[in-house]
Parts: sequence; structure tokens; C-alpha cells
Amino acid sequence: MAPPSTKRGVYGPGTFTDLEFTPVPQECKRILQHLAESTPGFTTDPAILDNVNFHGAEYPIIPGPLKSQAFAAVLHAMAGVVGSEISTMRGNATGNITIDTDQAALYPATPSLVTLDGKNVGELIASGEASRVITDLDHGALDLNPMYYRSWSIYPTKDPGVWYQIMGSLHPPELLRAFDLDPEAPAKTNDEAYQLIKAKLELYSARELEMKCMEKGLCGQTCYTPEAWRETLMGKLLGKHPLINYKIQRQAVMTPPTPFSVTADKRPLAGIKIIELARVIAAPAAGAALTAFGADVVRIQSPNLPDPNLLQLTLTAGKRTCALDLTKEEDKKQLYQLMEEADVIIQAYRRGSLERRGFGINDLLEIANRRGKGIIYLDLNCYGTDGYYAERPGWQQIADAASGCSYVCGKAYGFPDGTAVLPSLPIADMLCGAVAAVNIMMAVRDRARHGGSYYGNASLTATDCAQVSEGFGLYQPEVVKKIQETHNFGPMTPDLHVEDLLYVVVSAWMKTTDILKRNEIFSVFDKTPFGHSVRMLAPLVKYENAEVSPRWLTSSKPYCYDKEITFAEDI
Repeated sequence: MAPPSTKRGVYGPGTFTDLEFTPVPQECKRILQHLAESTPGFTTDPAILDNVNFHGAEYPIIPGPLKSQAFAAVLHAMAGVVGSEISTMRGNATGNITIDTDQAALYPATPSLVTLDGKNVGELIASGEASRVITDLDHGALDLNPMYYRSWSIYPTKDPGVWYQIMGSLHPPELLRAFDLDPEAPAKTNDEAYQLIKAKLELYSARELEMKCMEKGLCGQTCYTPEAWRETLMGKLLGKHPLINYKIQRQAVMTPPTPFSVTADKRPLAGIKIIELARVIAAPAAGAALTAFGADVVRIQSPNLPDPNLLQLTLTAGKRTCALDLTKEEDKKQLYQLMEEADVIIQAYRRGSLERRGFGINDLLEIANRRGKGIIYLDLNCYGTDGYYAERPGWQQIADAASGCSYVCGKAYGFPDGTAVLPSLPIADMLCGAVAAVNIMMAVRDRARHGGSYYGNASLTATDCAQVSEGFGLYQPEVVKKIQETHNFGPMTPDLHVEDLLYVVVSAWMKTTDILKRNEIFSVFDKTPFGHSVRMLAPLVKYENAEVSPRWLTSSKPYCYDKEITFAEDI
């Protein structure tokens, strides 16, 4: 399919902006066709693609020029299409697929939309109730110390018009000390902390900041224009791969096709066993999507590593959550035994980390070869599989900086050229999770059809690069202005943390739209391990056959909640 008619350079070098506005549901149809044609192994059959019905309001409700709302809807539609193919293989017809594009706008904000007994995240934190009902795995990494908080911000450099994203990750003191900053400096406010850090970082060029972060193994990234990123070696290497990136492992034994289990549960992935080895958002979002499609997901966490506490209120939906310490031989043995049963491994630690512990792709292929049943191994990381950045640590914010998304947002909000501002929601995280879910579902389908084992990669930066590609296009300035005027979003600036931006967006939605009151797009669990009723955003995919439709059978649960480290018995 030809890309939309666009004008180059509206938001800076390497940008493509639509000449005409297309309502969101129709734009979803176009982007679905575009991704279908550029995704090896995905259907391009018009009859199947026409089976997807997008419906919703004409205008997007996410601020900025990125088509994140349409992208979220399309990725879930792709999961729905593959789920429908799997269901047909299992003898279950799904019927038409429906995606609510308004609900898709909420998807990137999923972690902040959960409520316990009607109280939202902000109210839970303010009352202290959050700390009483969830398992504390923050280990102080996300304390509201202003210096910690502003270690997740974008700063000007010594280079005119070049900004740099630092990322304190879950170890802010380490990054701050690397730049001779006191993590416990007496900054009374976030603004004071920002100014302290800014005064130090603007003494460096972007290249010097980049080298410092690489030498110390820290998170950081120059805020490129889309064109500048594409011209880097890493950008070129990443650009060679399709967004949905998986391949059969022909160097391994060609195991026979793996039939799907016969289960009472008619959801497409019922009987598929998945191990999730990850923290924070992207990979857990993939696991949550897959549990909705019926998979049995066991989330393995280290009790020693920090993980943001509030994410357990949504991203553990439908899973078991177990603790293993891989520095202990007994715990490593338990994980290995679980892997012998698994169909899928999702890992989102730094590339090579699990391999050094004996749980890399080649280790899993040995298991698959021995048991005569293929395995699917999905790496989720920031920069992709190739090149000198592949093992660098990275978060959503790093991908936003690398790809040009932060640059484009700063340009769209009227800042001086080069000033970068984060996209308004954890878009790269949540959408990369959806990319990973489609990736895995296609590999599961192919294993059943053709046999073999499969390796896939989902990249935060690749997900962001899609949003600034010519095939997607960006919204015109007048559309960005209309969205802003409709919802009166507060200021979005380089200093803001992702939590700040979530508050700006969600608080505006609460005042200007009734979408958060639409009960039909939320799932509610009255009896939960938290001791409260939990309300969270429901799965986006709706099949005409409700029996097959994605849904969670159990609520979210606290981290490291389950003591028995095992998969469910087949039903």
C-alpha cells in the first residue's frame, strides 16, 4: 500500500506529516493494511483484514503528533487476527473482530487507570493505602526524593539545540554520582533538583554524555531527530528488521508440529505455557495480553531487584507471580525445570544477561531438541538484536530519545528547535508489549503448522521508529492544536517524569470526556489478593464469538505472591 500523502520536514528532519486528516477508525484500517504488507508471515488476505471492525470517535484523544492511538488499536487487531487463525486451527470460529479505538487511546495509560474499591492510583498513594496492599519491591528506587525523580528527565547540553535524556532507572544514585551530583542534595522541590542537575549536565557535549553513560553502563541517549537516528549505524541495523521480528531456528533440530491442547477453555492460547522473566512495563504488558488470550503465564521475579510497585495492580492480571533468586543454584534448578515444560520464554533483562546464567536461546534450543517439541524465545530490549548498542540498557524514555519521538513532540509543542519532550504516556512500553504479543502468537501459530523452534525480538526503539515512519505519517499542527483545545492538556516540558505526564493526560480526560466512566471497556474483579475490588482496562480485542474472546479469568495479584512454581494443570 502506498504511504499517505505527506509533507516532509514539518516537525524537523526526517519527519512526514499528513496533508489531510483521516478519522481514527479509517486511519486504523490503512495502518493495518500497511503493517500487514510489511510483516513477513502476516496475512494480506483482504477478506481477513476486512473482518476487523474499528469503531470510535473521529479525533484522537492522546496529545501530540504521534498516531499512538491508532497504532495501539492496530497492534491489538493484529493479535486478534492471529488469534482467529489459531482458533480456526483449534476448530473454533471467532467471527468478526471488533476494536474500540477510544479504548485503544487508554491502552498506553493502562497502569494509571486501575482503581481499588473506586480509588485511583493518586488517591491510593495520597492515603498511604497503596503501600499497605501491595508487595514492596521498589527497594527505595522510586522514592520521591526530588533528585531521584529528576534523574529521569531531558536536559540541554553544551551543544546548541541538542538535548540529552538521562535515565536513573531503578538505581538513581549510581547515575547521579557518575556526574558528581549528590543523590541526597537538599533540593526541596523537583524544580530545584532539575536546576541542580541541569547546571552540571549542560557542561558536557552530547557526545561526552553518551561516552560517560557507555563507560559506566548507565542509561542515557542523545535526543536525535528521526533523520539523524536513521543515519546512525544502529538506526540502519535496526531498520533492516521488520517490526514483528521472529524467525525459525534452522540451526536447531527441526521438531515436529506441536498440536494445540484440547481444553475446556476456548480462548486461542489456552494450554500454552509461558515464562515471563522481566521487570517494569513492556514485557509484563505482553504477558498480560497473552493471558487474556488464554495462555498460562508464570512471572518469575528476583526478590532482590527493584520493580515499580504500582505496576502489579494491572500487569500481573491472569498470571502466577513467583520469586526466584538466580544467584542460588537451587532456584536456578527450579527455573530450568519449569523451562522444560514451557512453550514460550519472554525475557526482558539486558541482552546476554540470562545467557550468562545458562538460560539463553541456545540453552533453550537444547531443551527443545531433547524433548522433541519446539520452543519460542522472545527477547525484548531497547535497541534490537544487532550492533554495538544491542546490550546497552534502555527504557521507554531512551527509545523515545533515540528514535526522534521526543524531538518531534518538543517541536509540535512549540519549543525551540532541538528541545525534546517525552511523549505523553508510556507509549513505547505498552505498544512494544503489544508488538511482543503479536510476535509470540505468530510463532506459536507457525510452530503448530510447521514445527521447529523460533526466536523473536521486540524493540522499544523499533516500536517508536514505526511511529515516525513515512508509512505512518504524523498529525498536522492544526490537528495537534485541535486535540489540545478539546482536552486542555496542561504544559508538557522536558523536565517532566512519565508519572507527571500521565497525571496531565488522565486528569484532563477526567474533565473533558466520559470515557473513563464507560464500564463496558473495563474489567472488574470483586475478590482479589489485594483485599479490594480491582477495576482495570479490559482487553481490546472482541470476537463475535464471546466464548473465544480474550478475557482475564483471575485478577492481578501482588509480586512474588505464589509459592508453588509450576504451570496450571491442563483443563
